[in-house]
Amino acid sequence: MLVLVHFQSAAQPNTIKADRLAYVDEAIQVLSFSNDPNEARLFILCHNGKIWVYEDGEVLPEPFLDLGPDGLDIVDFGIGAEEGLNGMVLDPNYEENGFFYLMYNGWKPDGSGINLYDEHLICFKRDENNPYKADTEQNSVLLTFEMPRRGHNAGALAFGPDGYLYLSVGDGGATGSGATGGGSGGDSDNNAQNLNTILGKILRLDVHGLDPYTIPPTNPFVGVPDTREEIWAYGFRNPWRWSFDRLTGDKYIGDVGEVDWEEVSFEPAESQGGLNFGWRLMEGTHCYEPIIDCNPDDDMVLPIYDYAHANGLCSVVGGYVYRGTNIPTLNGYYIFTDYCGFEEIKFMTLKQEVDGWAFKPIDLEVEGGFIPFQEWRFGWGEDNKGELYLCTSIAVYRLSSDPDAPVIGKPENLVFSPNPADGLTLMQLGTNASLEWMEVFDPSGKLVANPIISATNLPGLRLDVSNYRSGVYTVRVKCNGTDDLLIGRLVVINNN
Repeated sequence: MLVLVHFQSAAQPNTIKADRLAYVDEAIQVLSFSNDPNEARLFILCHNGKIWVYEDGEVLPEPFLDLGPDGLDIVDFGIGAEEGLNGMVLDPNYEENGFFYLMYNGWKPDGSGINLYDEHLICFKRDENNPYKADTEQNSVLLTFEMPRRGHNAGALAFGPDGYLYLSVGDGGATGSGATGGGSGGDSDNNAQNLNTILGKILRLDVHGLDPYTIPPTNPFVGVPDTREEIWAYGFRNPWRWSFDRLTGDKYIGDVGEVDWEEVSFEPAESQGGLNFGWRLMEGTHCYEPIIDCNPDDDMVLPIYDYAHANGLCSVVGGYVYRGTNIPTLNGYYIFTDYCGFEEIKFMTLKQEVDGWAFKPIDLEVEGGFIPFQEWRFGWGEDNKGELYLCTSIAVYRLSSDPDAPVIGKPENLVFSPNPADGLTLMQLGTNASLEWMEVFDPSGKLVANPIISATNLPGLRLDVSNYRSGVYTVRVKCNGTDDLLIGRLVVINNN
């Protein structure tokens, strides 16, 4: 017989505990030391040009690479400046070829360049005899961005699910005067809307290590006159931090605002590129210049969330969708922050629901707390297991747990048989246990509507997954008479 069950929507946690891994100056990004799914070592990227290795609970004494004064001395960096080392990604075949890619402001390794604050995409190679060191002699500048002035560099980069390299470039404008409407002078060159320049864009490249990159044939502006074929999307001011959802391939973009508004934009995985995200015609969901009728054709992509420069907020720092295993209650939530935000709201989440995007502030709890007006939030990081890291001007933190989550006897204590499954599977609830409610989350973290379950003479219930797509599902169950949760992972293998 069928069993009627109340299916509740998972509540976003109010607080996440974060562990301080190390004190590191000017950290902006954390990534795994290799592409090994079980890699425990980390790279810590710093705006001042240093790349450190974190291993066995400590930062190693010698950097992997130093672009600063103690090393190659080519990076343009000053305290509080927007210029510096901006992003890093490992080649998908890093274990075999040792290539990794950086975005930074400064001189080229040979000392040449037009302006110290110009930005470069560069490929380096790992030392063939020492994985803890980069070979500084093996490098190639793949692309130089001639910035008209200091500021708005962006510089985050990541390989997409399609294997191509995506990177963000700022519009090259300076900070606005504070005037409202279109009077602050932001992007006075109109770079973000100009398809004949690569400033104010997200680019998509086919990279080949030290050799020149090529243009993916499916880029949206291939063959279009008077455009740069590297462009994937345009209309950005300063997309400083953006990321792919490692599960769905969707893109989340934190674009730093000019005068009044900060924004987070979304590009679904199925996008074919060529989208206009609005700047400088719009700032967030609001007209910037012109101050009225700025989107007459209604063809620009509006952000999924924007917020005003109020309550101490000043500059969005895009984050990641959480896909790790240490914090099940955070699964599927996009977490981000603001460079300032020393008042009530410091961290924020977004999640796509049936009726739109749900926003909620969230607290990060750290031992001793953050240092107000001294500990600025610079960026985030994600390791190969989907666990997340926060980078501030003085330290690196790992998001570790939800202190308010119900106590569970062990991380996964709900057993399925069979598992993997392609039809009916038995949820083993225990003798005389009666179900109060259950939740089934699909591989993207979304709640499955009305899962089909049926009673059995065995101590449990059967779940029908015959219409589920293949992937790993998370199931949470609460039985009557207990405050504990049962939680388990179910692998579905279907040919649907």
